Amino acid sequence: GTTRDSFDNKPVKQLEYTAYHPLALRTMLNIAVSLKAKHGLKGIAMVHRLGVVPIGEESILIAVSAPHRQAAWRAGEEALEECKARVEVWKREEFEAGEGVWRANRDGVKGERVG
Repeated sequence: GTTRDSFDNKPVKQLEYTAYHPLALRTMLNIAVSLKAKHGLKGIAMVHRLGVVPIGEESILIAVSAPHRQAAWRAGEEALEECKARVEVWKREEFEAGEGVWRANRDGVKGERVG
């Protein structure tokens, strides 16, 4: 997934991600183990960047291998949705106008305005 350049019709300058590392890693591992069994995967790897991520750059990378590509595609999409819904990662959207908003790393979640 790559970082987007706008939110609520406001231009975004950059995103900053933070996480509670032990819990986020455990949650990602649980997602990987579950999807590996569910889709019969040979392997799965997931990485989420932390810190400042410029617009247009990747913030999350998911790689899967499976005997059949349909299972790999389904598992990859499900892994992304599960990570966004469950992993303990938060993002700060810094807007071009200067203000910023911290929010859960989930689509549509309202944030808290910061300086």
